[in-house]
Amino acid sequence: MWKLLAFLITVLVGVNSKLRFDNYTLYKALPKNLDEIKKLQELYNDKRFDFWSDPAPNADYVSILSNLENKIYLEEYLSAHKINFTVTLPNIQEAIDKETVATYSRSNGRFMNWTTYYDLDSINSWIDSLVETHEEASVIYGGVSYEERQIKGIKISHGAGRKIIFIEGGIHAREWISPAVVNYITNELLTSDDEETRAAAREFDWHIFPVTNPDGYLWTHTENRLWRKNRRPVGSEFGVDLNRNWNINWLGIGASSNPAMDNYAGTGPFSEPETRSLSEYIRSIGDEIEMYLSFHSFGQLLLLPFGNTTDQLANYNDAIKIGRRAMGALSVRFNTLYNAGNVAEAIYLASGVSIDWVKESINVPLVYVYELRDRGNFGSLLPADQILPTGQETMDSILELIHQAKRLGYMSSSASTLQATIALLSSLTIVFIILSI
Repeated sequence: MWKLLAFLITVLVGVNSKLRFDNYTLYKALPKNLDEIKKLQELYNDKRFDFWSDPAPNADYVSILSNLENKIYLEEYLSAHKINFTVTLPNIQEAIDKETVATYSRSNGRFMNWTTYYDLDSINSWIDSLVETHEEASVIYGGVSYEERQIKGIKISHGAGRKIIFIEGGIHAREWISPAVVNYITNELLTSDDEETRAAAREFDWHIFPVTNPDGYLWTHTENRLWRKNRRPVGSEFGVDLNRNWNINWLGIGASSNPAMDNYAGTGPFSEPETRSLSEYIRSIGDEIEMYLSFHSFGQLLLLPFGNTTDQLANYNDAIKIGRRAMGALSVRFNTLYNAGNVAEAIYLASGVSIDWVKESINVPLVYVYELRDRGNFGSLLPADQILPTGQETMDSILELIHQAKRLGYMSSSASTLQATIALLSSLTIVFIILSI
């Protein structure tokens, strides 16, 4: 009876029910002026197309996904309005099929391979393995998801009294490079032989969450590789954009009240358990956070608050100076070029985003978003062979962020102050002894 039922289910839905994207094409539109941007904006709300990047006034490219049925209309629309375009991925499914996803288990070693992506269970198992191996590491929980999964993270601490660097990854499910790079950073902080990296690991407490949207991330591995939101049912639709759901200018410009849209902001600020519980965790340690880093893809940008205005608010001048120096350091290793600016001026207007809430409500001194590789050729489907170089150059830039921040009077952790005091007292003691001889 049960075998027959299983057979019928297999026949009806297939052995693998994961949504396929055969004959879906990724386009890169190249607008030359504001008129062409406006024509792309008119197309933005057409649900036949999936915009992977927004047609913001300053956009030099816009990535658009189309299925076979609508690609002729899209090409004719772009041509009619004299908008240049290229095809970057002629068949999305082929790119998905080429992705490598490995399974990590503590029985097959304690190291991740930086040439492959990992699923949610593997990332969580890896965190457990690190905690078992490194006495300075401990498991932390930043909250819970709609489907009651823990938002699992790792804390790296070499003693009490240190200020915090907070890292948030994977809030948009399909951006796999985000958790991968966050994991690489974690690994470097625990295992690197580089003295500057080891010093940064010792000087601060690091609170690191590779996947802050666990339901959505799991869904991209099992059902729909291109899913972005969480998995809350909303009428006949599913999902809320967790990076439009924070209690800061909620449902303003750049967010949607339509549950069918990828930037749907939810039924209210902090309506989602992921954002609500993670914000509570952040607030509980907020007085100690010196730097907050959020990781997304794609675009090769370093973004500052705020998303709802181009006004240069708070400590914009210091933050942009620090950020630009850090992006210079990022470019050295592989000549990867990043631009820097606040969200609204560098990419698009957005509201209800995590970094704005952290800056406004928690008053963290330095808050940044990384939009990691690339610039629209692969978008959310960045090949796994780019994980390692993306991680390496990003780690270079984080160390430079810390260095430049200190030059401008930020990042003065209690631990470093204590160490400096001890060193000064030791020097004075030596001088006193010499003078006494």
